[in-house]
Amino acid sequence: MVRNLPASLKELEDWYEEFDRGFPEWYRRLRRRAREIFREKEERGEPVGRYGKDFDLLYYSPNLPPAKERLETLEALGEEQKEAVKSIGVDTKEKERLGSHLQQDTAVTYQKLLAREGVVVETPESAVLHYPWLKEFVHRLVPVDLDKYTAFCSGFSLGGAFIWVKEGVRADLPLQVCFLLETERLAQLPYILVLAEPHSKLNILSGCVMSPRCPSALHGSITEIYVGEGAEITFNLVHNFQPGFHVRPKVGALVEEGGTYIENYIERGRPESSQLFPTVILKGRNSRAELRSFFFGRGSSDMDIGGGIIFTGEGSRGEVVSRSVVTDEAKVRMRGVLKAHARGVRGHLECRSILLSEKAEVKAFPNLSSLQPDATLTHEAAVGKIEEEQLHYLMSRGMSREEAASAIIRGFLDVARGLPDPLLNWLRGLISQTAGELL
Repeated sequence: MVRNLPASLKELEDWYEEFDRGFPEWYRRLRRRAREIFREKEERGEPVGRYGKDFDLLYYSPNLPPAKERLETLEALGEEQKEAVKSIGVDTKEKERLGSHLQQDTAVTYQKLLAREGVVVETPESAVLHYPWLKEFVHRLVPVDLDKYTAFCSGFSLGGAFIWVKEGVRADLPLQVCFLLETERLAQLPYILVLAEPHSKLNILSGCVMSPRCPSALHGSITEIYVGEGAEITFNLVHNFQPGFHVRPKVGALVEEGGTYIENYIERGRPESSQLFPTVILKGRNSRAELRSFFFGRGSSDMDIGGGIIFTGEGSRGEVVSRSVVTDEAKVRMRGVLKAHARGVRGHLECRSILLSEKAEVKAFPNLSSLQPDATLTHEAAVGKIEEEQLHYLMSRGMSREEAASAIIRGFLDVARGLPDPLLNWLRGLISQTAGELL
């Protein structure tokens, strides 16, 4: 059955045809094809994606670019805006940061690199004009026809970040990339492309947050990360969204020989729905990946979180860890996939959750498959309440019951890896604060 589509979709397609006019032909064709795929899937009534809560994408408008003035510093943000971005780890004073990139709604309003040669940061729109060779990287890891949401995000994206770390450049301080959502019913759809040349190193904080004055919107993104031989990328996703918001970050990564990719994801808010399933291909020999998600399910949030690793490089290693603390009437699904296609690979999958409410719901879906007899893939899953023995032990040491429960939750969620000290200290403080709020 073919559905009748609103006239607004044709208007949206025409707007983007005009917007894309100045881009290279290969980029225009790619985005046009994504819009065609979205239209076809919308006509057939397909869901937003394979996993996660379904909703109407066309309720949100991706091309509402309100006038935004460029900022001289992040300190020029309003007080409410500063509080919002600080809640996801952004330092508006830019201390102990490599640089900053801020997008408000659809407009990049601030960008600055602090004294580091060999790192390039710009918008995707300018990057495809400056570097024709990006054709070989754009939407190769997250194809535009993956699902309806991916086609929507690929065809209607505005803004984002192109991050290029050149060979041998090793940056210890984190680069902070922030996406602030301020306009009601906006679909904020940035595209992020990260290229790490051989033996480079970069730590990225990608923080996404809503303005307290914005009651509902969609935050989506597509991120593609290429980790060269011997390179190291740590990608930290920190989100803070409230009821009325749908959150859909898509991440794909490719790791070459001896390279390392680490991802830490935390959702500290209570969005209406959130779906995240980063997928990493360990292509090179002895490549490594760690995917770690730790989040809170609160209110009536519907959260579908996990990750997958495909092992195609001999001797590659990988781990997917998902931990959640779930209360109220939240529904959480934790997924993990490990696929071994090469000799001598080792992978581990862990899904664990603490339930704090009789009305909350948690399900775990581990999936392991191997085509190699000497591959080692393991998994563990556990869902349950805080054990009384643990509480009694800590209470016998002078803690109240609430203090003991908070300490157990903090320890349970303290699984982040690859963070520099400033971010690690901030994250531990955030976990402690949110654990206290739950109790």
